[in-house]
Amino acid sequence: MSASHVQIAELIEVSLDDINIPPGNHRQDLGDLNGLAESIRTIGLVQPITVRQRDAGGYELVAGQRRLAAARLAGLSTLPAVVRGYADVESRKAMAVENLNRKDLEPLEAAAAYQELLDLGIGNEEVAALAGTSAQQVSDHTSLLSLPRKVRRELAGGAIDYATALLLTQLADTPERLTRALHNARNGWSLTSAVQHELHARELERKTEASRAELEKRGVPIIERPRDSFSPRARVRRLGNGWGCIPLTQAKHAREACHAAYIEEHTGDIVFVCIDVQRHVGVVPGIEAPADAKAERAAKRSERQAQRRAIAERRALLTQHLQSIDDAAAANHHSQRISVLDVDEAVASVACELLGETDGGDGYHGHARSLTARVAANPGELAQVALAVAMGRAEVYSGREYISPDQRALVAEHLRYLTGLGYQPTELELDMIREQDITVGEEDANANPDIERVGAS
Repeated sequence: MSASHVQIAELIEVSLDDINIPPGNHRQDLGDLNGLAESIRTIGLVQPITVRQRDAGGYELVAGQRRLAAARLAGLSTLPAVVRGYADVESRKAMAVENLNRKDLEPLEAAAAYQELLDLGIGNEEVAALAGTSAQQVSDHTSLLSLPRKVRRELAGGAIDYATALLLTQLADTPERLTRALHNARNGWSLTSAVQHELHARELERKTEASRAELEKRGVPIIERPRDSFSPRARVRRLGNGWGCIPLTQAKHAREACHAAYIEEHTGDIVFVCIDVQRHVGVVPGIEAPADAKAERAAKRSERQAQRRAIAERRALLTQHLQSIDDAAAANHHSQRISVLDVDEAVASVACELLGETDGGDGYHGHARSLTARVAANPGELAQVALAVAMGRAEVYSGREYISPDQRALVAEHLRYLTGLGYQPTELELDMIREQDITVGEEDANANPDIERVGAS
């Protein structure tokens, strides 16, 4: 063993004026010294401090800063000290270990002591063994030293706790994101969510920059993300085998002048595209020559004109027919058939019930299809089915809490019909019938002033 590593232990009485505290001591807050000072005054110093001799004379404190400060407070001029022949490295190691063995060590003080040992070339596992802790604890504490000075001050002052500070170390290399995470956490976010949000944004930013650098290195033109890169009609289309994609590999298409790429904004991924699909007409299946836009517009214009002419012809024919109906049976048949075909499922369900149809069919509009099939199989039942549809509609309306005035009129007419069949309306239903009678009477009187209003004296 070399002379610099020999540790000579000697217990002596040392003058307090001869003891120098080295600048590397990590203990910042010595706490309340009054109790310890009173104990030293009463019974003396139970555990000596540890010092080493200085080349310039006097002694340098290795361990016992709090005891030394309390002795000064107690008014002592000397105190017992163990003098060890520590070299510089060994002294720093002993000082760090002594600090780490204190129970009241603050997180940043522990971090500095761990880092001191690591700087001496001691491995993470050995530092953990010296401190009686885990290698993970050593890594976690030393990561606190990477935090911005402002955040370390908040940790030292108790504004944030150790767990919060440890979470923030994930953003230590991007102070602006760390500051934003703290701001969001103080405005309603959970700290974990705020940090995760910034971590995701940072990762997306890095991935986007990496994708951009990769494309620039390969000389691939970068375009903005197109609104439509899937539709077969899109001019810019993605490469690949998905819907609307051009079935070419990136490697094969890279030789084309229409080769380009964009960076997906939500993931940072590179998406290769063709920016001029018409270059592949006749070469790649599914790509057709562009249609003649002028011819398409002319065809659509001609189609709209034909539709307008057909509407005008139908309206003229129907007007003429209504003015001279000579086949009432055919007219009734047509109106009844339209009523059955136009029925909605709720009304059709009631109509089927009234007709004794227990099987309403399967799937959407099953009852409506059942009525249509019944009329097709038995044309003579059209009038009965149409009446069941009319009754079903009135029954549906009557079961609703809120109905329009037109629907109330329909229900009143239905109740009047039922009264003729022997039904005894409730008082509420009678009020609805009377209300409709008054309304109809007023409308007739307004149209014909000479007709006396219903209920007039």
